[in-house]
Amino acid sequence: MNQFLNAWKFTSDHLAYLIALALPVAFMEVSVAYLLLPIQDATQPEDLIEYINSNGSLLILTAVLAIITKIGFDGGIWVAFTSIENDRYVSPLDAQIAGIKKFFPLLGATIIIGFASFIGFIFLILPGIYLMARLSLAFGYIVLEDKGVFESIGKSWESTDEHGGRLFTLTLSFVSLTLLISLVVGAVIESGLVNLALLAIGEYLLALPLAYIYFTLYKSLKNL
Repeated sequence: MNQFLNAWKFTSDHLAYLIALALPVAFMEVSVAYLLLPIQDATQPEDLIEYINSNGSLLILTAVLAIITKIGFDGGIWVAFTSIENDRYVSPLDAQIAGIKKFFPLLGATIIIGFASFIGFIFLILPGIYLMARLSLAFGYIVLEDKGVFESIGKSWESTDEHGGRLFTLTLSFVSLTLLISLVVGAVIESGLVNLALLAIGEYLLALPLAYIYFTLYKSLKNL
């Protein structure tokens, strides 16, 4: 419970900085989702083909930018947390750039962790969340220690062995809150730009304290 509350306090204390860090990736994710909205209304295959032919280049460009900013956020947040904890200011933009510099190893780790979690979700939702939680420190090893993809994933799995249950519980709580927000927003606000914006706000307001929990575990393990 203390970790949960401390993560929220940290996020609240540095909210403006963390929002600046998360804003680019949230904006790009909303942009991609908004461009895909007309596909939901396409009832005929020819309508779908026509829309893709007319907007394919824009969709691809936006999706690529979204991936780049997502990787920048996933890596940059570790740089940001480190700068705050060490009282050495790094701007949100510089933190993002530091994450982008590790683009390929972070992307590789994202794909492998995503695939492993997806396999877990196929069997049951809970194993997928457990795997995601156990591998959550991999980005820290890549960004802060310049380790390779497989070494980072392996170290995350090994170092979280004694903390798997606690990590699973904390991750599950944030995932559950995210799903709850999605259900409420979907029920109250019809599909559209406002709906997508609120979903993105909810997603990243929850992602920030969860990421800090992972960071504090990483930091505590390094100090042992």
